[in-house]
Amino acid sequence: MDENKVIEEIEKCLDCKNCLEVCDTYIVTNDLLKSPNGRLKIAQKVFNNNEISQEELTSLYTCTLCALCDSICPQMIQISEVIYSSKVKLVKENKAPLDIHNKIINGIIEKDNSVNGNPEERLNWLAENYKETEMFEKKNSDTLLFLGCMSSFRVKESASAPYEILKLAGYDFKILENEPCCGEYVYSAGNIDIAKKIFKENIELFKKIGVKNLIVTCGGCLYAFDKVYRKYFKDFDLTVKHIVDVIYDLEREGKINLKPLNRTITYHDPCRLGRKYKNGPLFSEPRELLNKCGLEIKEMSSNPKETPCCGSGSGIRGVDSSICISIGKKLFNKMETKEIISSCPLCVFNFRYVNYKNQTDKDSKYITDYILESMKK
Repeated sequence: MDENKVIEEIEKCLDCKNCLEVCDTYIVTNDLLKSPNGRLKIAQKVFNNNEISQEELTSLYTCTLCALCDSICPQMIQISEVIYSSKVKLVKENKAPLDIHNKIINGIIEKDNSVNGNPEERLNWLAENYKETEMFEKKNSDTLLFLGCMSSFRVKESASAPYEILKLAGYDFKILENEPCCGEYVYSAGNIDIAKKIFKENIELFKKIGVKNLIVTCGGCLYAFDKVYRKYFKDFDLTVKHIVDVIYDLEREGKINLKPLNRTITYHDPCRLGRKYKNGPLFSEPRELLNKCGLEIKEMSSNPKETPCCGSGSGIRGVDSSICISIGKKLFNKMETKEIISSCPLCVFNFRYVNYKNQTDKDSKYITDYILESMKK
């Protein structure tokens, strides 16, 4: 969004404060600076070239960019885009991001992942029986299963289960032996220059190994490949799908069979598989699959489009973990079940962190855990 458009968007604000009703960070902090309305005022200062305080800078970086405020604004202001554009401008002026972002970005450059994982351990999720036959990028396939940092290092079953499901279904795909980071974290921090460098390197890699189709497990990777890469590189024409989409088609084609597990669970819609998914949203598909696994679903919201963020979107956990813990706890308090399922490993990871910090008894799982269990049953 160019500066004139940003200023135009900001000036549309009527100061009605409707956005406060849906903003997770405002609801748990009761701090106007940490609300869409407050962040618009900070953005106005940024684009009028006025100085902002450290507290105001931090407030911009505690926005999860979940886009719920965009959907409720009576003026249809793209609030989340304005907030993001403010980050970009501040980075260009060397006033941002925060130290934690620079630390993680340096880690991405040095280790090719955003979670400080040991690159030599990236494939630890891969079962030994598959390691013996895996050809990686040498395999003659134009479809790449891209696992991402969170699945590879932190929620490893969200890498191993999708891989095994595709293998059992006889699906043609390959994986990378040394997978890079998608670069979404760098982009969300507002550092466009480094992000574009990562994007370009990845696009060149995909071309080199003949990739035409990407399957991803992570909401952040989906958002990056589906929307952001195309924004900056018009020749990026790969088909991008989430693993749920692929499994959904395989089940409809009769290539996998699901048996009932007979449980009751809560399903959480990740922001980037729902409101922010350009070619989505993926609302009905995960629910249909879970129903076919014999799972009764309890909802987080009467409308999937209004499902709140898990609390860790856009790198907020590194900036202020207390906010993401409070948001997660608020979600837990609404749950009717012990088990919560998500289709994004970052959401699963955050729910587990929230569960640990609050010493509750919630069990968080990635969606393919249940699908694989149902297949094997």
